[in-house]
Amino acid sequence: MTSPILITGTNKRVGLQLSERLAEAGFDVLAVNRSPAAGHHPRIAHFQADLRSTEERNALIAFVRNSYPSLRGIIHNASLWLDDDLDNLDTMFRIHVEAPFHLNRELGDLLRQSAKADIIHICDDSSSRGSKSHVAYAATKAALQNMTLSFAALYGPDVHVNAISPGLLIFKEDSTPEYQAKALNKAVLQYEPGAEPLIQAVFYLLESNYSTGSNIVINGGRHLRRN
Repeated sequence: MTSPILITGTNKRVGLQLSERLAEAGFDVLAVNRSPAAGHHPRIAHFQADLRSTEERNALIAFVRNSYPSLRGIIHNASLWLDDDLDNLDTMFRIHVEAPFHLNRELGDLLRQSAKADIIHICDDSSSRGSKSHVAYAATKAALQNMTLSFAALYGPDVHVNAISPGLLIFKEDSTPEYQAKALNKAVLQYEPGAEPLIQAVFYLLESNYSTGSNIVINGGRHLRRN
């Protein structure tokens, strides 16, 4: 493993499926999670770190610098969807904004050592339209989406920096049938698509030579409905 894709938040749901699909496609992956690794693949290395902590992020950065001469990419997938209060706002800011900023800044030179390099910010459909029920979550994801533009300008043309903003992909395990029906009704394409739309978007960006500073929205047409 000489030039891996660093992916955060890969222990479950979309992140787990994404890391496995990339490994199956021949990419080397460095999976970063707060909890012990889930799953094993010969192309996936694991590093345990709580990205809310500056100290643990510095340990991750030191590990990457000591282990690899270059990086093929960074995918910022780690995310928390918490209720609105000040403590949760601070927690989500650290995960959604501070950690990507820190890792992008400190590992940018390793990205430039790769023949092709990408940074992908996993944002959210609410980044551009807000959310009455999750103000803090939407605000921190909006900051991450805006940061896509800044890093695309800062690191271009050597590193391509893009965002993906999904709507509903996979229902949470404790969601009720009533919640699911209401959520599905917000979109034109009214079904639970799973991880595949996001995985397809990641592969498109990794293969593309002419996209930077862009945001791919995969929301099933939510922006077309007004309910």
